[in-house]
Amino acid sequence: MKKRQTTSFDAENAGQFGDVLTSRPTLRKPVVGVLGLGYFEYWRMYPALDAMVERDLKGAVGRLKKALPDAEVLYPGMVDTLDRAQEAGEAFRQANVEVLVVIAGTYLPDFITLHTINVCTFRPQVILFNTQTGSDVNPKDTYIDTMRNSALIATTQLSGSFRKMGLEYDVVVGEITEPEPYKEIAQQVAALSAVRRLRNSTFGLVGHVFRGMYDLEFDRSKVKGYLGPEIMTIQAEHLIDLWKQVPATDVQRSAKKLLKRFRSRNVTVEDVEKSVRLGLAMRALYKKYNLDGLCFLGQHYLEKMTGAPARMGASLLMEEDGFPVACEGDVGGLVMMELMRSFTGNMPLQAEWGQFDMKNNALFMLGHGIGVPALAASEKVITLTGSPEEWGFSGGGLNYELIMKPGVVTFGHVLNFGTSYRMLICKGESIDYPALPCNELHAMVKLEKPVNEFLTELISSGVAHHSIIVHGDCVRQLEQTAKQMRIEVLEL
Repeated sequence: MKKRQTTSFDAENAGQFGDVLTSRPTLRKPVVGVLGLGYFEYWRMYPALDAMVERDLKGAVGRLKKALPDAEVLYPGMVDTLDRAQEAGEAFRQANVEVLVVIAGTYLPDFITLHTINVCTFRPQVILFNTQTGSDVNPKDTYIDTMRNSALIATTQLSGSFRKMGLEYDVVVGEITEPEPYKEIAQQVAALSAVRRLRNSTFGLVGHVFRGMYDLEFDRSKVKGYLGPEIMTIQAEHLIDLWKQVPATDVQRSAKKLLKRFRSRNVTVEDVEKSVRLGLAMRALYKKYNLDGLCFLGQHYLEKMTGAPARMGASLLMEEDGFPVACEGDVGGLVMMELMRSFTGNMPLQAEWGQFDMKNNALFMLGHGIGVPALAASEKVITLTGSPEEWGFSGGGLNYELIMKPGVVTFGHVLNFGTSYRMLICKGESIDYPALPCNELHAMVKLEKPVNEFLTELISSGVAHHSIIVHGDCVRQLEQTAKQMRIEVLEL
């Protein structure tokens, strides 16, 4: 039997790919270790303290597990001696713990804590959770009670040692039964998981950055080094070859479903089928090359060859597959889309800064044809229309016309900034406003500060003309992500 030839994915007669994963890797749940501390010296002095501290720590672990339903939480028991530190470190090492939450039940000399951390094969992200029982000091507390709440001594000592040793750590402070500190820890774990996922991702780029959009240009090595994903250039011909193979029955079925689902205006069946066909080809492309995201330049070549804009195809992939897609070669925007999706569970809108509205102290954000129906208040208010721009295709094209439903939104971008990157993070409120008859997805976002001041700061900072916007508040997670990416945050 002839051995199958291994070739590059873009070889003319490709056999088995040698530079593309043959199957999608399975991402395991993040593993979070809890290092609960107590001091063996206290047990002989205060016999009742041991059980109280262990109960406090187990309660904290239970609350952390509830806050982290998508993570594996490992608690090997309280560390109060050097032997227990060794055992806990071995357990963390074997489980490949990525985040280590340190909770001091009492004071403990830092050499015991550090021994646990040093046993791990690689140093996990450390979160010092400074907590206590009760939010206030009880005037009836005995010395035993103060020892039970002596975590601050241990935590400050650890912080000083970490600083002197040049070790990085994060800090969370809160009462042991309050939900907020556990929520904050969960946000940090979510940021770590998102960064890890990006570092193991491959984003396909069909075409290039739109000519003259220097604000979106990127350096692949910087994208990989800071943001995480590998950028794989895919020739447009690869997409066209798959487009030619799309079964007509699949096209007709998807087109019929769209036309039945939404009202339409000046749209023909042929327009819908052309757009759907391109979307199905895009799906075949990302599955063939095991991509985690897709960035394309639809203007001119793709639209001329397929007779349709790629807008609706991208939207269908986002809605049906949960697969992020961006246009015009906006790799930074694609990264932001993936982060926002992972933090909120909502698909974002790729938009452009539009106009200001002084009356509502708001920004009008004009979409770029890529978004999902869930952005709107109801499917009843969505209209299938033609594409607002024509770059070489025949017919009217296809797009959603909708305005984002009211609610808190986060918007921003990942910006190429000198030798590194900068993450723009903004928060606002999508307000109830009539949809414009503009054949496009759009939003009206109310700001906290005066809109003219906001725009002055925005433009003075030097930003991209694209903005990614999502329903939900993910500011804190984005801040944590930027920190792990080693990039600057610009928060307006």
